[in-house]
Amino acid sequence: MADGDLPGAARPFRVVEFEPLLIRAAGQEASLLHAGRSSQDMFATYRAAIMRENLLDLAEQLTKASETLVRLSEKHANTIVPNYTNGIAAQPNSLGHAWLGHAAGFERDAQRIREAYARIDRSPMGTTVLNGSSWPLNRTRMAHYLGFETIVDNAYDASQISASEYPVEVSAIVTSIGLHAGHFIQDIMSQYGQVRPWIFLVPLRFVNTQISSAMPQKQNPILLTETRREISSTLALAMGPLMRAHNITPGMQDPKEESSNTEMVQSAVQFMKRFDRILNALVVDPDRALEELNSDWTASQELADVLMRKYKVPFRVGHHFSSDIVNHGG
Repeated sequence: MADGDLPGAARPFRVVEFEPLLIRAAGQEASLLHAGRSSQDMFATYRAAIMRENLLDLAEQLTKASETLVRLSEKHANTIVPNYTNGIAAQPNSLGHAWLGHAAGFERDAQRIREAYARIDRSPMGTTVLNGSSWPLNRTRMAHYLGFETIVDNAYDASQISASEYPVEVSAIVTSIGLHAGHFIQDIMSQYGQVRPWIFLVPLRFVNTQISSAMPQKQNPILLTETRREISSTLALAMGPLMRAHNITPGMQDPKEESSNTEMVQSAVQFMKRFDRILNALVVDPDRALEELNSDWTASQELADVLMRKYKVPFRVGHHFSSDIVNHGG
């Protein structure tokens, strides 16, 4: 260790490069440290430990954004706004109710993180490679020393199957979070196609919005567009583990590389930080939302429901009647 601190000294990353230095310093007896171990179970162990930390970072940021979303939902429980299908105002809804729908999606993402964490929080240490070791290692004790909840039971699974599997599982979680955040952002972005949107960002220059270089009246919502771009970049990274794990024999290194897998998860952490900024920067204009609702027949389905509920008129008959009223009213 002292030699490693010298200027220009070797700082090997792999055990096969470090062991000769250890033997040179302490003799062949030092190789007893390698009994019952392999670079494969060592790599699988530290990669699992790194992924656990990444998942905790992601869970923390997801929780923070979800709490913000739930708080805003409570604030806007009685704010009535249009909901859209196929890009067209379809029905009135409580904004709080709609946003709780988004929060429900994030809660499922949080559940996926908890489930994946439990599968990753298993120590491969001591499985050596392929078929384990004849050395009587106390793997459970090693797992506890290393901070793992339990062990990977099957030695072949430890480095050949599980280690390639969980990066793909985590990539699916990252993808789901990105899709949920992206759907929310696109819903807000659609309002910027209106001259008078009912929801928009606080126009904080160079932070939330930016004035066009050519059109002074134009406030570009850069916080929305840049976060959306970051999500797209993260989704591209999330395709990596699947592609690298595809069409390889068991145990290959392709999908296991911790640097690329960490980049994927930390990219999601960063866009969720920006997503929380979006939530805290939103301004809602309830009067403008009600004006948009009242400018169209957005509650006409309720007429068909009332005719069926109160007067037993078949729904499709009531629906046609409501449609005739809408057509007549223009």
